[in-house]
Amino acid sequence: MAVRRVFYYLSLLMLTCLAFGVGYACYPLLNPIGKSVAAADFASVSAQPAATEPADLQIYWEVWQLLDRDFYGPKPAVMKRIYGAIRGLAESYQDPYTIFVEPQPHEIATNEWKGSFGGIGIRFEHTEQGYILHPEPNQPAAQAGIKDKDLLLLVDDKEITPEMSDNDLTALVRGEVGTEVAVVVRRQEAPAKASVELTFRIKRVQFEIPSVEWHLLEQPGNARIGYIKQTIFSERSADEMHRALQELKAAGADRFIWDLRGNPGGLVDSAVQMADIWLDGGLILIEEHVDKSQKTFEATAGDETNQAPLIVLVDGNSASASEIVAGALQDHGRAKLVGEKTYGKGSVQLVYQLPDESSLHVTNAQWFTPKHHQISSHGLTPDVIIAPGEDPLPKAIELVEQ
Repeated sequence: MAVRRVFYYLSLLMLTCLAFGVGYACYPLLNPIGKSVAAADFASVSAQPAATEPADLQIYWEVWQLLDRDFYGPKPAVMKRIYGAIRGLAESYQDPYTIFVEPQPHEIATNEWKGSFGGIGIRFEHTEQGYILHPEPNQPAAQAGIKDKDLLLLVDDKEITPEMSDNDLTALVRGEVGTEVAVVVRRQEAPAKASVELTFRIKRVQFEIPSVEWHLLEQPGNARIGYIKQTIFSERSADEMHRALQELKAAGADRFIWDLRGNPGGLVDSAVQMADIWLDGGLILIEEHVDKSQKTFEATAGDETNQAPLIVLVDGNSASASEIVAGALQDHGRAKLVGEKTYGKGSVQLVYQLPDESSLHVTNAQWFTPKHHQISSHGLTPDVIIAPGEDPLPKAIELVEQ
């Protein structure tokens, strides 16, 4: 792609002409141009120099040159310095959600939101010696010949060290479905024999990341309770919820407990779709921007459960999209919240995807519940508060059976 080629050539310029290259690398940061989108949807951003600089950057260049000239010891790579500068600029806005995300962690987060990824079916164990492999049965890694307790040495010629983070390794192994990854391992054939190094080329296949799990809670009497646990709001969550309700109702469930404890959120569109499943019309969410303009999200007519009793479990780690859903259901009197006060993350981020697959997240708006309760810094107060460390499920069962 043209943008990628430009970024590549700019990187080469940085290596040959440091100040000139760094100046161009900073333009995507200082002058982002692109379509703005809410929450975890992504917009491409093209880097174009502004007519005038927003500030005198002479001090920045002087610090760069002094460090490059005078620092005693190994110098960080050029891109590591640039990423550090960008990260520091984002942090100067003193907003925990206005952040710069480097390419590999950004890719992992995107996979979680999509609800699927390209992988080879393997688990990693982080040890002092390095990463030990545990292939999943009947998956590509095992089928290629990788065995349990092989020591991972290289992934696509990238050395794997004990100091490498789990996220960095995961990003190396995952990739586009259908592509191949080269894996080099060390294997101890037998206690009396020397170890051998083996190379495998493994094709990535699609793996789904379930966000919703469900089963029946069998209780004394006639009532059957459908228990639904949701871990994140991904692109697949609404479809999973439809399937959960179909199967639970077919099994006899006539009331439900929806567990959002520990759910950090995800896609706002997914949250709206999920709330719509349980509401028979009405306001779901208010999004208020810096100019006080508002965008509203409405539920469509029809409640998939026909107003079946519902309890929602929340705690201090229920955040963002979890709070959107819980707040809408609470304000409409559709469900009682049971548990601990929620996290209080109700801001909207514009997410710009930069040419090198990194991303810039910029807080741009605030979310409010239908009754205009501000989520950010406030959270949601449950209808029934449960002390930390106490299991809220018995109380939820008692309430949903009433």
